[in-house]
Amino acid sequence: MIGNRYPEVSQNGSEQPNTGAAETPAREKQGVQPDCSVIVVSWNTHDYLALCLHSILSDPSVAVASEGSTPAGQLSQTRVEIIVVDNASIDGSAEMVAANFPQVRLLVNNRNLGFAAANNQAIAQASGRVLFLLNPDAYVRPGALHTLVGFLDERPGVAAAGPNVLNPDGTWQAAAFRFATLWDLFCEAVFLSVLFPHSRLFARKELGGFDRDRVRRVDWIQGCALAIRREAWDAVGPFDEGYWMYVEELDWCRRANQQGYRLYFTPDAEVVHYGKRATAKARASVLPLGFRSHFRYFRKFDGRATELAVRAITFVQMGLRAGVSVVMIALGNDRDRWRENLRAYTAVMREALRSG
Repeated sequence: MIGNRYPEVSQNGSEQPNTGAAETPAREKQGVQPDCSVIVVSWNTHDYLALCLHSILSDPSVAVASEGSTPAGQLSQTRVEIIVVDNASIDGSAEMVAANFPQVRLLVNNRNLGFAAANNQAIAQASGRVLFLLNPDAYVRPGALHTLVGFLDERPGVAAAGPNVLNPDGTWQAAAFRFATLWDLFCEAVFLSVLFPHSRLFARKELGGFDRDRVRRVDWIQGCALAIRREAWDAVGPFDEGYWMYVEELDWCRRANQQGYRLYFTPDAEVVHYGKRATAKARASVLPLGFRSHFRYFRKFDGRATELAVRAITFVQMGLRAGVSVVMIALGNDRDRWRENLRAYTAVMREALRSG
């Protein structure tokens, strides 16, 4: 069974770490000081997770930490610790990790705590000077971790860095952004950002029209592959667990910006992310929860009036997409997929009409 990181369960979960995984915070253990702590939060991602972990452990520029940390700026290999948080999977993911990846520290929760809480749980035990959050449906290309750690070591004022995220076919996947304005959301709603993906006017949020082959400063980085300096994490604080799914990394990056930190896109580090392919079957339940977090974010940072405007734009956006879905169903084109899309879009429309 291949699933996604988000369930349809109660948001009031409790944790139950497996024996030995959480008895002592790793930051207190003597003789083990990795350069990078790789954090993977998983829910029913058995096959993807195996590929993800293998990509890290097979990277010749990476070594599993066992002794003191290599000094910053003198990295021959990047010493890593890998922490997997299993959010109550039922597909054997946790058992697979325990059996096949003894180098990995496994935390097993008896309920799904959500992405934000599970990351906070792991980071509280992490000991690396860099925290690398990686989705289970993603894998690193050789040298990616080494590059990201080196990038942050050389730039003390940078809080976080994001790699060049690719689709499985090698095409570019948007994973570094500017903070969205109402104009950006409108352009997205009426397909202008899709019709003109390289436009600095219509695709501003996705960095349209800018060179993606160079290092550049960005506002926020998607959490599918996000390297954070530990000092910055401690200063900015943990993920806001009020977000059940999505937006938690956007919220964190917004707070980092408010504190004067900088964030960068780093094209020389590459990560492949399956993304929507891994979550397609759960789209009707996942999408409205994601937009619920979206609305909460705008209310938190920009006020109630902006939130209401975002809800109105979203209602129009989903209405247009629902209309397209109806047409595609009528034409007989992949009806099952378009019916699932229609259910997802109408669910988001209902969410947009909620009082919040």
